[in-house]
Amino acid sequence: MKRLKKFSEKAAEITGSGIANGLSLNFVGEKEMAAVNEAFVGHSGPTDVICFDYRESKSILPDDSAEDAVDAEIIICPAVARREAGMRSLPYAREVALYLVHGLLHAAGEDDLKPELKRKMRRREQKTMNELEKLFSFDDIFPEPVLTGENKR
Repeated sequence: MKRLKKFSEKAAEITGSGIANGLSLNFVGEKEMAAVNEAFVGHSGPTDVICFDYRESKSILPDDSAEDAVDAEIIICPAVARREAGMRSLPYAREVALYLVHGLLHAAGEDDLKPELKRKMRRREQKTMNELEKLFSFDDIFPEPVLTGENKR
């Protein structure tokens, strides 16, 4: 957990997301990811990563709860990461690290809905991943999980 925390903090710093200690990182199965994706994004089926940035909503919280509030929440689906990594012949750990970086870039204000914005975001992803790879072993931080039951697709 300490390595994941250090990795997340460094990734947040490199991406310029402005998130330090207020990051909630959740790894969920395909069913839960599909439910979140449909409820909050309006898409059906599981996806790789979803980021919720709560910083603007902190202004409506009472003063005493604002300091404990999470700045952003990133939800990652390891089963999707495993599948995508396999399809692109990439290491699983690198795929999961990329999802975390992708979520943090969204929290930094990046968007990938238009082709020109997507190209810019992909360049920033690559730059961030290259910097992180010099500092961390992705395999040590994101070991491939043993998927069972509903998560074994």
